Amino acid sequence: MLAGVVIGLHGALKKIGLADVLAAFSDTPRRHVLHAVLLLGLSICIMSAYDLPGVTFARRAENFPRLGLLRVGLASFCAYALSHVLGAPALTSAAIRLRLYAQWGVPSAGIGRIIALSGSTFAIGLCAVLGSLLLIQPLAVPVFGDAAPDTLRLVGAVLAGAAAFYVAAARGRESVRLFGRDIALPGARVAVSQILLAGADMSVSSAILYTVLPDAPGLSYLHVLSIYLAGFASGLFSGLPGGVGVFDSVLLLGLSAYLPPAEALGAILLFRVMYFLAPACLAGLCYAGHELWVHTWAPKKAPGEKT
Repeated sequence: MLAGVVIGLHGALKKIGLADVLAAFSDTPRRHVLHAVLLLGLSICIMSAYDLPGVTFARRAENFPRLGLLRVGLASFCAYALSHVLGAPALTSAAIRLRLYAQWGVPSAGIGRIIALSGSTFAIGLCAVLGSLLLIQPLAVPVFGDAAPDTLRLVGAVLAGAAAFYVAAARGRESVRLFGRDIALPGARVAVSQILLAGADMSVSSAILYTVLPDAPGLSYLHVLSIYLAGFASGLFSGLPGGVGVFDSVLLLGLSAYLPPAEALGAILLFRVMYFLAPACLAGLCYAGHELWVHTWAPKKAPGEKT
């Protein structure tokens, strides 16, 4: 896993030249950079909370030691940030969570519940946020082309309805039978917390992008949020590390109506360094430090003693 992190970071850094980063940094007002750094700190806190609904869900059915916010935050942050540079986030984030939670005595069924809920949080939040955007301001999503506003509102109603159905289905029942199997449900409170957490994550990360973008007539935060959602979702589902190529292309397409490509590309590059690479480097150090602690300095437990 550590080798994969090093290789992933090396591959990502090879595609970004230091001169390009410095040029983008110098072209961005210092006040905007400071705001983006503050938003990045808030975003890292949100990344560290991504596993809280899953841990709450897992504890209902499985008995395992209390983990504490520090451990949950470590697993959540490392899985979220490192999966961007490792690629195939559904697999890599699951592997990181499996590695860490197994060390802390969480049974396999509990780890499965944490992985399932944490992995679905983004998709459910995307449906809720993008659906709400299309209902409120459909023309703020330029990547959908020249579709009629009523058509976009219909798409938004379907997406928002899917998120609402998920919450309603989770309310008042412990499981649902699907394809001959009983699928455990998290409950309405956990489902709502997933949507709120993912919504906060998307809102803050798109605010970072909006902060480093040059001022442009007609370019509002809602426009940037919708473009960002489309780009991030496309890059995430492509399975490529950091959505390289896919994410940038969608952003450039959406921003082309407001900014020259060169200016937009410089801001996107600065955003990549701040939101993808900086947290990934920090998460890599945290993960490596934890492994060193566990295998070098952590006190060893006697045979048969609970973890």
